Amino acid sequence: MSRRPIQASIRTHAGDDEVADGVRTEDFREAMSLWASGVAVLAASDGDDVEAITASAVTSLSVDPPLVLVCIGNHAAILPTIHEQRRFVLNLLAEGDRRLASDVALRVPPDPSRLPASGDPVLEGALVSLVCRLWETYPGGDHQIVIGQVERVEIGAEAAPLVHFAREYRALR
Repeated sequence: MSRRPIQASIRTHAGDDEVADGVRTEDFREAMSLWASGVAVLAASDGDDVEAITASAVTSLSVDPPLVLVCIGNHAAILPTIHEQRRFVLNLLAEGDRRLASDVALRVPPDPSRLPASGDPVLEGALVSLVCRLWETYPGGDHQIVIGQVERVEIGAEAAPLVHFAREYRALR
């Protein structure tokens, strides 16, 4: 695979020309876009409404106890719900969920038919849903590092995962 040169593009984030500790923000974003990751919909409910965001900064943290880590922007609308309810669901997406991932990233709520009428917002059709109790949060620059203790695992139908690489959703090959 040949390396893509860093090119000027339409700027979607304020401060892209900023330098943090000697690193241009856009250079860092470009570098990290070359790290492939799975895609998840992180969802939390207050009993009436469901807040959801797409997330790719996700990893397992511990097996005993079962912990997962997800990084969430400091101003994400989902953070207050997670802090107040102390619960969230990490729904890992299949490659057929590209549209869902894009819609949620644009703040379009998931189709209500894919969510239960009440309880934890486990997304129907997800590869895996990890129902979590909030374990701890830590500051992480312009993000919060959110750690959840997995209370329940729901494994969906076998399918290929949705992958994010070079700022695009892709199929695993």
